[in-house]
Amino acid sequence: MATSNLPTSQHVKEVMSRREAAAYIGIGKSTLDRLNIPKTQIRRRVLYRKEVLDKWLSQNTHGKGARA
Repeated sequence: MATSNLPTSQHVKEVMSRREAAAYIGIGKSTLDRLNIPKTQIRRRVLYRKEVLDKWLSQNTHGKGARA
């Protein structure tokens, strides 16, 4: 059985890099860049807060399999 590179709930950080945020919500980094998700940028480093990602997902997930 193949293992996943996605973070488990025990390993999710409160502030994530672009790569970590994309993996957390299950999309590619370039797709994440195109979405209007609030982020913090410090010089070239882009950071996402877990609570912001969770809120964005709940507000933008529609239809079958949507998070409550």
